[in-house]
Amino acid sequence: MEKIEIRPYDGSCEAEMLSDIAAFWTTHYLTVTPEQAAEDLRAWTAEGHELYVILAGGESAGFLHMGSRGSNCDWLEDVFVREELRGRGIGGRAIELAWEMLREKGLETMYLEVVPANAAAIRLYHKLGFVNLNTLTLNRSVKEKSQLGTETIGGLTFRTYRPNHG
Repeated sequence: MEKIEIRPYDGSCEAEMLSDIAAFWTTHYLTVTPEQAAEDLRAWTAEGHELYVILAGGESAGFLHMGSRGSNCDWLEDVFVREELRGRGIGGRAIELAWEMLREKGLETMYLEVVPANAAAIRLYHKLGFVNLNTLTLNRSVKEKSQLGTETIGGLTFRTYRPNHG
């Protein structure tokens, strides 16, 4: 297996990072402008955030974004591996490296949120030892969405959606 590393983003590969941020949002069925990608980059490198370049065999493969929301934990906000590099264990190893860094800082917990429709990510997180806290994140948006199905939680039936790609 090739060597996987995460390196703090230092601005030296800004164009590549902006391209990866735009591709990340595309995987979430959203299209962002270059200005919106630059806004995310500024936010993800601001205080309380840590942005890392994922390296596979010494070459950039994507990014990992961590955020602090207080207490003895950090949040895995976003992880992205370029499509052509997926399925090689890169994302899982990058998450494990981030976990090791958190533990070295004395933090006790890594949290993340994932939408139920992202089955591949859920399988990865399960394999890495994450547990379901049974929290529910709800969304209300004016954007048009495509219904995926329904899910019953606490006796209430919710429609599940994804934003339309476009």
